[in-house]
Amino acid sequence: MNQDRITYDQLSQLTDGRDRPAAHAIDTAARGVNATEHAIREITAMIRAKLTEIEQRLDHGLSLNDLGELQRMPADLDRAITLRQAHWQVLGALLTEAELTSLQPAQAAPAQEASPR
Repeated sequence: MNQDRITYDQLSQLTDGRDRPAAHAIDTAARGVNATEHAIREITAMIRAKLTEIEQRLDHGLSLNDLGELQRMPADLDRAITLRQAHWQVLGALLTEAELTSLQPAQAAPAQEASPR
């Protein structure tokens, strides 16, 4: 399964017909978006796992000597988010509004509101 946010087909559509430097910049930025979003998902999963471990240790009355590992994770997450934003800014400078919109993930249908009884 392809985990890329910006697929190869989308990238091909964006770079076809552009001059070589622009196509290269778009390709680099799109691949950067994919890489940083993957990193963000990995870091958040590690934070989630570490928090679960800490809760389990608390439940069992064990020491929390490994809290230092958790303290560096938000900084890693912040760096990945900042880098992702930089890649999107490059794409924003090179693509039209319609092209940028085509890269946004499909919006989930709004949840049906429960009717009061």
